[in-house]
Amino acid sequence: MTIGIGAFGRRAGAAVLAAWAEAERRAAGDLHGFAVFTVLGADGEPESLECQRGGLATLRAQYGRAQAGRGQADALARMAEAEVAGVITSGPDRPEPLSQFLAAGPAGLVTGHRLPNLATAEGVAANRAALALIGKGLPPRHAVEAVLEGDPDIDAGLIAVTRTGLGVANSARVQGRDDLGQALILAADRRYGLGLLHNSIAPIEGLAAAVAAAGEAVLRQA
Repeated sequence: MTIGIGAFGRRAGAAVLAAWAEAERRAAGDLHGFAVFTVLGADGEPESLECQRGGLATLRAQYGRAQAGRGQADALARMAEAEVAGVITSGPDRPEPLSQFLAAGPAGLVTGHRLPNLATAEGVAANRAALALIGKGLPPRHAVEAVLEGDPDIDAGLIAVTRTGLGVANSARVQGRDDLGQALILAADRRYGLGLLHNSIAPIEGLAAAVAAAGEAVLRQA
């Protein structure tokens, strides 16, 4: 998978959407295809929107306006207000269910890039293993590091997000690639944070910083 973005703080959902839009605007390569965009509601329950083709444009077309005759509010606008949010997106037509690529539960969510759904040596998907550690009280940074350090050959990078923190890490195998981008922003007062990992898109130089800045602009003003 090409890019994962995660954020916490006021309007984290909007921040992830802004960063995602910036990635699609600036970059070429494996984008504008499948996507899973997930937020945690105030009750801690995950809500997700998915597509196989078209990336953010498809979600905007399908969920960015009221659904006629159904009395359904603008899903993207509602999800933009969430305080925990993440997306994973790449090229089109990925194996179903798409939910396997982004793990979420009341404790937080885990997105990433490459193949965060790959099973670790213990037989558990890497993203779900990190989510389980968060559920046991491990901080996001320590959760992703524990999973990836325990299985250095796995082809995955992980971004774990809770309401109060965020962690980003690549496995040793992924660190050997020459097409990586990474950014991690944490406010000095820890009221917000945003992280991202990407591969297989260009340009490499400066892209992660620009994408992260677009997301941070939303968080800073919220």
